[in-house]
Amino acid sequence: MHLRSGSPGLLYSLVLVLATMGSPAVTAHHTPGHHGSAHADCDCPPGIELDAPAWVRLTPPGVPNSAAYMTLRNTTDADIRILAGESPAARVTELHDHVQDAEGVMRMRQVDAITIAAQDRIELRPGGLHVMLIDLVQPLSGGDTIPITLYIEAHEDLHLEAVVQSGGPSDHGHHHGHSDRGPEPAHGHRHHAPE
Repeated sequence: MHLRSGSPGLLYSLVLVLATMGSPAVTAHHTPGHHGSAHADCDCPPGIELDAPAWVRLTPPGVPNSAAYMTLRNTTDADIRILAGESPAARVTELHDHVQDAEGVMRMRQVDAITIAAQDRIELRPGGLHVMLIDLVQPLSGGDTIPITLYIEAHEDLHLEAVVQSGGPSDHGHHHGHSDRGPEPAHGHRHHAPE
């Protein structure tokens, strides 16, 4: 391709197109979901296994946040701590749990880490521990595959793909006192997403 030195607009357009091609945030939402074993969807470091396929809650139009759920197994003789998460599908990714307040209402709270006990497993599920996807880059559609990275203390990062769906095997439709807009978390931002 030959460009004349006097065409900066064309060069800028070409750079912009090339920069967005292959961007995980652009391509992640249109990748068909995997239907094989849970292990095929996870690039897990030694000592950690994905026990069941990870999934992301399908949210109604206009809801800017969602959550990811999964079951992880620790096959080592030491506790493993998940310190943080990241996904190109959301501008902010946090680790969350639900705790009961003084009035008996379950409220969502950010946590510093999620610990998987030695030789045990932990289920990230609606109404419990989960990975919160805040300020989605674009609306989610059922069947989309969302890449998620979990940062593990003293281990390699865990990379997995979660399929967007309306509910998972452990989701029984309980809302634990939440309004449709979501609870007011202790750390200052309001999350507009179901558990």
